[in-house]
Order: sequence, then structure tokens, then C-alpha cells
Amino acid sequence: MVIKMRLRVTSQMLENNRRRAGRSSGSSSLLKYVNGNGAGGSSRLNTMNTGSARANRLMAKGYETLEKSSTKLVDQAKHLADKIDDKDNKDKKITDQAAKMVDCFNEALKDLKQSSGVLNQYYFQTLRDVSLENEDALEEIGITVSSGGSLSLNREKLESADWEKVEKLLGSEGKFMKQMNYVASRVADNARSNSESLSSRYNSRGDITSSYLSRINYRR
Repeated sequence: MVIKMRLRVTSQMLENNRRRAGRSSGSSSLLKYVNGNGAGGSSRLNTMNTGSARANRLMAKGYETLEKSSTKLVDQAKHLADKIDDKDNKDKKITDQAAKMVDCFNEALKDLKQSSGVLNQYYFQTLRDVSLENEDALEEIGITVSSGGSLSLNREKLESADWEKVEKLLGSEGKFMKQMNYVASRVADNARSNSESLSSRYNSRGDITSSYLSRINYRR
């Protein structure tokens, strides 16, 4: 009952955040994902319940990787948006920054897909939906979206794209940029929190074990 209650509260909180960020609540809800993918959540809980140091280390490493890629996406998206928003910038060539953002997006999406846990898979679906929901608009400025949600850049098409359309998508107030930052920021926060929790748990178990072993009297 406690677990169900926590999932229900988490789902409500995430849906409220999605609406504030302009995301459609009908796309993929946390509760829908849990109900349809129970195995993913239970396997994570089973792994956690084993309390093995090796399992904790592996999960902590995975969360560190996920935090790194999602943080890189947030940072690179900001660099690109700042360049687009700079009204004094006479050089409107943004292809290099856009290419880096596309690479960071694909890396974060891949890391999420490979991560275990209900929440990570929910974030994977949500980030994928962000690109798919903006597919037509992105295509107009030279960014193609695959069926899996990953991006690819046509540099020449972006360079010749209508600047107003670029701003509406990739500027700091652009639809795609705001939605992407919303998801990536929460992925980074969640990964950081879990990584710190797992590291703390591993260190605590190590300290307890050392303390226990130090008390063993090997003398007859």
C-alpha cells in the first residue's frame, strides 16, 4: 500500500510539472508506464532489496553516467539558446552549437534507454516524445527525428532556415528547447540523487562490515 501511494503521488507531481512545461498529459504518464511495465519496476526493487555492494556500485555508476549526459544536454542547450537569443550577435551561424546539442540529446536518450527503473524509462519515453511531438517543425529547420526519437542535423538546411522558426524552437523560450530542458533537468536531478543515495548506502555497508570484522577474535 505504501509503494502504491508513493507512485500515485509521484505521478500526480510529474503530470502537474508536465502541464506547466507545456507537455501533453496524454502522452505517457508514469502510472501508465508502471501498469504496463511492472517487470521493470519489480526487477529494480529486487535488485535494491539484495543490498549487494556490487549491485549498488553498478547502479551508482549507471546513474553517474546518466547525470553526466543529461547535464551536458542542459548545458549545451543553454549555449545554443544564448547564441540564438543574442540580438547583438551579427554572426548567425549556429550549426556547430546545434550539432553539439543534437549529439548530447542522442547520448542522453541512449543512456536513458539503457537505464533500469520505472522512473528512468518514464523519462526516456518523455524525452523521446518531446522530439516526436516537434518532428515537423524541427524538420523545417534541418533537424530530422527518427522513429525512436533520436535527432540528426542537416547543416546546410539549418543555415538557410527561416530565423524566426529557429528562434521559436531553439531559443531559450522556444517550444522544443523548453520541453527538452524540462525533462533533461529532472533526469539530472534524479540521477544525482540516486547516485548519492547508493554511494552513501555502499559506504555505510562498508563501514558496518569493517566494524564487525574488527571485533572478531581469532584467538582460541
